Amino acid sequence: MLSAFKLSNNRLSRLELDESDDLTTSIWVDLVEPEEGERERVQCELGQSLATRPELDDIEASARFFEDEDGLHIHSFFYYEDAEDHAGNSTVAFTIRDGRLYTLRERELPAFRLYRMRARNQTLVDGNAYELLLDLFETKIEQLADEIENIYSDLEALSRVIMEGQQGDEYDAALSTLAEQEDIGWKVRLCLMDTQRALNFLVRKARLPSGQLEQAREVLRDIESLLPHNESLFQKVNFLMQAAMGFINIEQNRIIKIFSVVSVVFLPPTLVASSYGMNFEFMPELRWSFGYPAAIGLMIIAGLAPYLYFKRKNWL
Repeated sequence: MLSAFKLSNNRLSRLELDESDDLTTSIWVDLVEPEEGERERVQCELGQSLATRPELDDIEASARFFEDEDGLHIHSFFYYEDAEDHAGNSTVAFTIRDGRLYTLRERELPAFRLYRMRARNQTLVDGNAYELLLDLFETKIEQLADEIENIYSDLEALSRVIMEGQQGDEYDAALSTLAEQEDIGWKVRLCLMDTQRALNFLVRKARLPSGQLEQAREVLRDIESLLPHNESLFQKVNFLMQAAMGFINIEQNRIIKIFSVVSVVFLPPTLVASSYGMNFEFMPELRWSFGYPAAIGLMIIAGLAPYLYFKRKNWL
C-alpha cells in the first residue's frame, strides 16, 4: 500500500493517490508491503529506489545505517504484537533525500498508526523530513515505555501468584506468562538499543537543523532513562523464575517424602508376605467360588485408591 503526505500550514495532510496525483508535492512517502507497480511509481515520479526484502533483513551495521547517492538510510526495528498477541520486531527502512522522507515496512505498526492520528491535529515546528523521522522515533519510544510499564504491571500480578506457592493450573499459567514477559522485554531492549544506534548515526552523519539536533538528543536521553528500567525487568523475571523453581523443588521433595514414608510403611507387611507366601493349610478362600474375582477386584482397588488419592492431592 502506498500513502503520501504533504504539508499544509505545517500540518500533514494525506494525498489522494489516483492517476492524476503527483508525488512530487509530498514530504512523506509511506509504503507498506508495496506492490511492484507502487515501487515503479515511486521510482518513475521521484527517482527513488527502495530497499529490497534481503536488505531489510540484513543485520550488519553497515547495511542498516549508511549514506549514498540515494540519500541517508536508516533501518530500524519497531515493536508490534500480531493478532495472536505474539510480540515481534519489524524492520522499517527510512530514507531521507531531497527534503523528503521515505518509509518502507512490511506491516502496519502501532507507532505509525498512532503518529498519523496525532498528525491530524499536530503542527510541525520546522516542517522538514528530519522532524518527521524524529517524531516517529519519539512515538516509538513512547510505545516502548508503555510496554515496559505493562510488563511491570504483569510481573506484579505474577509475583502474587508465584509467592503464594499454591501450585496448580494458575501456577503453570503464571510460569508460561513469565517466559512471555521475558521475551517481550528482550524485544523492547533490542528496539531501544537499535534506536539509540540509529540516532547516534543520524547526529553524526546528517546536518541536522538546531531544532532537530536538540530533539534527537532529547530522544537519546529518554532511551538512556528507559534502559535501566528495562534491565531491572530482567532481574525481576530472574528472581521470580528462581523463586518458582524453589517452590517447585520444595513441593517435589515433600511429595517424594510422602512416597518414601508410604513405601516404608508397606515394606514390613510385604516382607512377611514374601516370606510365608500363601502356603497355609487352612485358607477358607481357596474353596470360595468367588475368591479369584474378589482377589482381582481387591488388587484393582488397592492400585487405584492410592493413585486417585495422590492425583487429588496434585502429587502426580
